[in-house]
Amino acid sequence: MTRKPVMRGILYCGDPILRRPASRVRRIDDEICDLIDDMAETMVQADGLGLAAPQVGISSAVVTIRTDPDSATVIELINPRIVEAEGEQEGAEGCLSLPTLRGIVVRPNRVLVQATDRAGEEIEVEGEGLMARCLAHELDHLAGKLYIDLADPESLCWMRPDEREELGYRTEPVSVEEARAAFNRMRESQKGS
Repeated sequence: MTRKPVMRGILYCGDPILRRPASRVRRIDDEICDLIDDMAETMVQADGLGLAAPQVGISSAVVTIRTDPDSATVIELINPRIVEAEGEQEGAEGCLSLPTLRGIVVRPNRVLVQATDRAGEEIEVEGEGLMARCLAHELDHLAGKLYIDLADPESLCWMRPDEREELGYRTEPVSVEEARAAFNRMRESQKGS
């Protein structure tokens, strides 16, 4: 009988697991495959482009990435590492562990990632532009880094829903300290529920 993937809870900035380097996966078993399935489900349901295992509380080197914001196609990477990086791009980033926060981050414009798939086969994934940004962002999670560490502090802002605005939201500048304090409050209220 096939197990149905479940949505897992996403950890918020400030949780110590997000700062711990993820452990390499030594054996690809049912537990890892279930984790990958759950991560893909969680990422798509949360409308994310990528998700790293530490974000769902598992300190393992596993990442799922959508090939396109409008696609349900998911790339599954076990023990990924960037082996080539070229160029530079600057752009806005967000993160499921830092909901509604955005900031400008400089990333490589092209990356080549080597990883293992769930069948134990070695694979390579090349990304340019948004895909390169997404790969670099998710692999940073495996090293215990968050984009807030790299973002231009002056660029950080909340995206607040506002139906009077053309895009459906307005931005409110925020400092790194204020953002971290807000996520700590979110984590505390998450624990209480």
